[in-house]
Amino acid sequence: MNKMILIYAFSLCSVWGWDALQTTAQVASMLNDPKVVIIDVSELDTYHKEGHIHGALRTDISAWRTAQEKHFLLKTPDEIQNHMRSLGINSDSNIILYGHLGVAKDLLTSTYVYWAMKSSGAKNVAIMDGGLEQWKAEKRFVLSDDPKAADGNFTVQKMPEMVADLSYVKQNIGKVAMIDARASENYFGILASNGVERLGHIPGAMSYFWTYSITPELKVRPTGELKKIFSEGFGLAPAQPVVVYCTGGLETSFNYFVLSGILGYTNIRLYDASMREWGNRQDTGMIQYKWEEFHPITEVIK
Repeated sequence: MNKMILIYAFSLCSVWGWDALQTTAQVASMLNDPKVVIIDVSELDTYHKEGHIHGALRTDISAWRTAQEKHFLLKTPDEIQNHMRSLGINSDSNIILYGHLGVAKDLLTSTYVYWAMKSSGAKNVAIMDGGLEQWKAEKRFVLSDDPKAADGNFTVQKMPEMVADLSYVKQNIGKVAMIDARASENYFGILASNGVERLGHIPGAMSYFWTYSITPELKVRPTGELKKIFSEGFGLAPAQPVVVYCTGGLETSFNYFVLSGILGYTNIRLYDASMREWGNRQDTGMIQYKWEEFHPITEVIK
């Protein structure tokens, strides 16, 4: 019976594609699938003390980011490739990420790693909804061992269309919709963001605090609700260019995951350096005490 379930699950992935958000039941049905790689994104002590899903290897945010003056950026392609291979990831792997959701921000490591993998060319990457807490609540077993994996053969293929840098943002103010994932008081400019000198937001950017997309139980809100928020509330079209940013790249990775992964928007760029770069310079525009809507003025600069 288990073999039949696995074959059925694999067939669904082949026919209908790979859903970016997977339920605990879906993950449980794929535990023995050799093409599925499950990654726990917790810190080492949490990984051992709280346990992990059978066969799940561990990564954390330090494996993906490197400091650049006052901000952080994704590590080099070679570093990303070596790390993904060390996790047993192949070019055709189906990757499932999950976190230990003690607080809301624990979600952000999962979504940042999701973006890091997708922007490095990984095809099938997903996040398990509800994290390990949901898994445990359903009485599913966890282990506290330290599993190993044979090195994979994943090869990085950079996806520059998923990345925004300082130059792209500067050139596309007023031309591309931008969404600020910080809390409203940071966007509005009455409270400074951690590590950011200047107050306010990028000119023309709209505000959408990333936590609006999750329930009090730290699960992702229903897809239909999210679709209405961005298509009706923000007026965004599925192929419309959008830049998402926040304080330093983590919060906005959740908005990236929702827009690109769950809703299927095809032209989303994440500004990794975000306000830790933009808001610490003197040659970048800032708007304070103003709520903004996007009104395009000219064609997009490619």
